[in-house]
Amino acid sequence: MADEANAGIVLETVPPAEMVAALAADAAKKAKFGTIHLLIRGFLCTPFLAYGACVTFAMVAAGIPLGAAGLIFPAGYVTLSFLGLEMATGSFATMPIGMYAGTVTPSQLVRNWTWTLIGNLIGGLFFAWLLWFSLTKGGAIEPDSMLKVIAKTAEAKVSYIHYGVLGWCAAIGKGILCNWLVSLGSVMSKATRSTVGRVVLMWIPIGMFFALGFEHTVVNMWLFPTAILSGAHVSIYEWWVWNQIPVTIGNIFGAMVLNGTLWYYTHTLQKE
Repeated sequence: MADEANAGIVLETVPPAEMVAALAADAAKKAKFGTIHLLIRGFLCTPFLAYGACVTFAMVAAGIPLGAAGLIFPAGYVTLSFLGLEMATGSFATMPIGMYAGTVTPSQLVRNWTWTLIGNLIGGLFFAWLLWFSLTKGGAIEPDSMLKVIAKTAEAKVSYIHYGVLGWCAAIGKGILCNWLVSLGSVMSKATRSTVGRVVLMWIPIGMFFALGFEHTVVNMWLFPTAILSGAHVSIYEWWVWNQIPVTIGNIFGAMVLNGTLWYYTHTLQKE
């Protein structure tokens, strides 16, 4: 009788070794997406991150501390995840796992990262323009308090320029700290078979990243254009050279090395 009862139980918690297999299978699926679908899924992804961030910035504008307001941000990530959209920072961990497991090739990894990043950028530029245009009536009125917070945030995000090489390396460091957490959204979503469990496990690392103010390349793809349109004292050169490029490097390292390599290997080579 006990065996029959146990047979009807669906295990909710998934051990790391099975998580690895599921992530490798996901990588194989991603490798088969056509270019147009990577672009579409990447394009649709960034606005949902932006929605979550906008709620957070609106709360900050209302006087709520970033540490508390940032815990709302993962709502956007959860939405894009359940919709099956493509965020480059998640693929920075998933695709290397597939490469090591033999389900994708290095060229397929580069292809996925490239087209997903392009799609994410196009989506960010589109959302930035639509948000600014809608809230300022096409520039006819002054940016509201939320847009002003976004502008100030962007100005702070290029302050690395004041510290030269050390500042540039600090931007990489914040990118590493960010995507060590954010890429866990993809990884930890495989740790349970429960829908509610997936939401909770994705929410935890994503919420920590935003509340701590680390640097995320996809978030910055809409934040900087929005800020520049809203009057931030930031040039396109400063955006890319002193934030977007070093942050992207850091995001790749944080996901690929710390999650996609070290975490992968310890759960595939360790024999229990």
